[in-house]
Amino acid sequence: MTKPVIIITYARSLMALTVAQSVRPITGRLIGVDSVDWTVLGFSRLCDETRCIPDPNETPNDYVQALAALSRECLEETGGPVLVMPVFEDTPLLAEHRDAFPAGVTVAAPPAKAIAQVHPKDRLARSVEAWGVPAPETQVLTEPDAAQRPDVEDALPAILKPAEGCGGRGITLVDDPETLEAELDDRDDTTLVQSPAPGEDYCVTAMADGETVFALSAYRNLEQFPPQSGAGALRETVDAAPFQSAMEKIARGTGWTGTLQADFRWTGEAGDTPQLIEINARLWAGITHSVHSGVDYPLLLAKQALGEPLPDAGEPEIGYRSKLPFLWLAGLTGKSLDEADYLAQIEENWRELREADASLVDRIGQLWQDMTDFETLKDDIDAALERSRRGGDADVDVGPSEAGSTALGSLFILSHLLRYGRLPAEVKHD
Repeated sequence: MTKPVIIITYARSLMALTVAQSVRPITGRLIGVDSVDWTVLGFSRLCDETRCIPDPNETPNDYVQALAALSRECLEETGGPVLVMPVFEDTPLLAEHRDAFPAGVTVAAPPAKAIAQVHPKDRLARSVEAWGVPAPETQVLTEPDAAQRPDVEDALPAILKPAEGCGGRGITLVDDPETLEAELDDRDDTTLVQSPAPGEDYCVTAMADGETVFALSAYRNLEQFPPQSGAGALRETVDAAPFQSAMEKIARGTGWTGTLQADFRWTGEAGDTPQLIEINARLWAGITHSVHSGVDYPLLLAKQALGEPLPDAGEPEIGYRSKLPFLWLAGLTGKSLDEADYLAQIEENWRELREADASLVDRIGQLWQDMTDFETLKDDIDAALERSRRGGDADVDVGPSEAGSTALGSLFILSHLLRYGRLPAEVKHD
């Protein structure tokens, strides 16, 4: 059978690099697409070609049409098949617009009907009861004066989160009515008020076939940066058995096909029940960790979408640890460097370096040095050394070994900085 052309989106990211590494053996031609010209995937040896297309967040219709046109071009050149693999926040968009792609093109995304039950987040709040999955009590607010309602005030303390958004963006813990009113005044869109769930966050990942879960793994973040709501900087694989029943109920309740990622809160005690707090209809920022831990989700997803026989799903290695270098190093500073200062400083440094009279390689090197400057440890050295010991032997979570971790870390953020002047969501949030 002719090997497929595989088109991978969000080519700027380490996530796309991991997907490419997984599917490279089964593709005849691999194309990376993004709205930025300079991408991690484009610089790797895995990619045959890159294309710059519109940004899905700025002009979603143009983005879909550009991908459809590229897919049609590939079909005419090779005769097919063509597989489009959305990597991040474009997944719901492409699932909804499958019909825009010509026959012979497959979009590796869950069914739009399944996604509609969990995205935006207010829909998930209404779905969990029907599935019988334990979840924190959640109110969905759409009225501007909702802060004045007694039932909303009685729910405090609570976590506010936007119905739309990726990762930890816009999530705030509110303890009093005054803060609640101020927060809601600043929010124009639908907001969720969710009771805090005890325990720690767990990222649970699976492959489903519309009825059953046939691959399952889980990890937790030992370190995050920023500490309260940021992306995992040091991750550890844990036993997924406590979450299996809930994941199977979600798969059956939604008719989910493909990758499934859910966030739970759990105390870790056998007598306590994990509570579902979020489902993301996309690949997750820790996909590299999941693959290196033992479950090759991108390969399973590609094979499933193409209708090919599936390889053995594999078993995750419990206790496996990995770190994302630049976030882990930043996290070593403990309290001596806060989120706003660190992220703002990186962006400011890049704006200065972009205009500097130096080679591109020198500018990348300088930015990396700025990001990992251990002088920032001086105010919190004891805590930093302890955290360094905990993560020092973890694998570096960066994809193919032929590209150095320094280059990958720099390329990932620089590709976004070049176009937008700010850091991408994947770095800021899991």
